[in-house]
Amino acid sequence: MNKIVLSCVLLLSVLSIGYSQKSLSEGKVVMEISDVTSEDPQTAQMLEMMKGSQTEINFNKSGHSTKMNMMGGMIEIKTYTNTVDKKFDMLMDMMGQKMWIASTLDEMAKDEQAKKAMDTKVNYDKTKKKVILGYNCYAMSLSSPENPDIMINGYVTEDIKTDANIIQGFQAVKFSGFPMEYTVKTEAMTMTMTAKEIKENVDAASMVAKTDGYSKMTMEEFKKKMGAMGGGFGF
Repeated sequence: MNKIVLSCVLLLSVLSIGYSQKSLSEGKVVMEISDVTSEDPQTAQMLEMMKGSQTEINFNKSGHSTKMNMMGGMIEIKTYTNTVDKKFDMLMDMMGQKMWIASTLDEMAKDEQAKKAMDTKVNYDKTKKKVILGYNCYAMSLSSPENPDIMINGYVTEDIKTDANIIQGFQAVKFSGFPMEYTVKTEAMTMTMTAKEIKENVDAASMVAKTDGYSKMTMEEFKKKMGAMGGGFGF
């Protein structure tokens, strides 16, 4: 009887080791719009095109990069953050119109996004847990006095070590862990972004901006251009 109990304990120990969760300081996470809805039928029909859109996040100890495709690939946005050189680059391709926004982390720290992040409040509830792609996560909620009509709830994991944040309009907010899933609710719509794939290595080429063919400009020049076009994308 004792041998049977001992065998069960050893088996459980082996299984626990075999399924132990890894802590990643470099790798790739693919996020996907898993759900997007609106109470307005016309808006809902337009938003349906966004479902399945993906954002790829690559990260290592020197920084992170993101790649986002929107409107079936008609718009592509790439960002590159290098925490060692303190550089930030964004490449935007809007139906063939290519823009390269070059900046520094010091300049970004003075931006409206960074100022908004200081006023943003993030609450965590470690009693609410969820396992996403094998990673243990706990609940978080975000609120901003400047945007009281926007509600954001989600789940973060502390086992993916990167400051990358793709929540539009709140990219400067620092979380206690990487958001593996989050839902943004506004008066117009509700959108959920969920991690769909994780890889434990990163392609070095994905961390370097390839700027050939892009028109270089400052962040201020970019904002003026987007304002004239009636856009913003949360920047």
